[in-house]
Amino acid sequence: MTSYMNKLLTAFTVAALSLPLSAAAGTYTLTSPGTDQYAWVNAGKFEIGRFSLQSDVGDIIGLNTSVTLRDQGWGNQDLTNGVYVGLFAGDTALYTLHVAGANHDWKTDNYSLISNAGHFAGINAALDSAQWNAGVTVRMYTDAWDYPGWALHTRNVSLDMTSGVLPAVPEPSSYGMMLGGLTLLGVVAWRRQGRTMSRC
Repeated sequence: MTSYMNKLLTAFTVAALSLPLSAAAGTYTLTSPGTDQYAWVNAGKFEIGRFSLQSDVGDIIGLNTSVTLRDQGWGNQDLTNGVYVGLFAGDTALYTLHVAGANHDWKTDNYSLISNAGHFAGINAALDSAQWNAGVTVRMYTDAWDYPGWALHTRNVSLDMTSGVLPAVPEPSSYGMMLGGLTLLGVVAWRRQGRTMSRC
């Protein structure tokens, strides 16, 4: 193969590999040492933190959480007494993810959006229909049951989110055209090589 063909092949390879990388729009990180929520003091959504999103955010392509938590340590328990991540337009919840549920003992719960296809589709559909003039945010919060004596304690809280534009999946005809073009380049290179060999 000639040096021209090597350069051309290298250029195509670099271009193909850089396409998905150029689509990344943002990474968001939230950490907290922990919270203590008591139903009789601060019931309802007790915010740990939030991210503000811009209208060009694309899709939420990754969301991972980790939280160590426990409830009041006595009486009844319910896993919905836990930690949530919500997509909001203003104060209106558009989509909610239950990412951790408490019981009487300390435990660590991890959540990954990639492992939950329904949630992945749901939160991105909600993001697509968001009213951006209201201010769109992603919020992480605890929600202790409003029941006398119930509590929710968290430690070592983290939320990592990645947004971007998912690359479009090429149509089969696009693959066919690419393979046809590569075949044509190969034939041209083979014929050139054959001509230079016959001249020697």
